[in-house]
Amino acid sequence: MNRMEVLIERRAETRHKTASFRAERILEDARKHGVEMRIIGSLAKHNFHLHSDVDLLMMGPLDPARRLFIERLVADHMRGTDIPYDLIFEADMTADRVQELLDGCV
Repeated sequence: MNRMEVLIERRAETRHKTASFRAERILEDARKHGVEMRIIGSLAKHNFHLHSDVDLLMMGPLDPARRLFIERLVADHMRGTDIPYDLIFEADMTADRVQELLDGCV
C-alpha cells in the first residue's frame, strides 16, 4: 500500500469508529426515552466506507412533538462529526418498505 492508501484507510477506520460509537449512543439515549430505533444501511451491514452516511430507522408511531425530539436527539449526537446521516421514520413508509430496510435490501 502506498502512503495515500494508508492515509485513506486510517481515515475510513476513524470515521467508522466514530459513526459506530455515535449511532450506539443514539440508540441508547433513544431507549432511555422509550423510543425504539435501529441502525440500517452500510453501518448495519458492516460495509461502512469513507464517504458513507449513518442511516437510522425510528420505529413505531409518532406525533409531531416526538418527531422533533428524535430529530434533535440525533442531530445533537451527530454534531461535529462531519458524518452525514439519514433519519427515517417507520410511520412515513409502507410495511413492505420498512421490511426491506430491516432485511438489508437497501
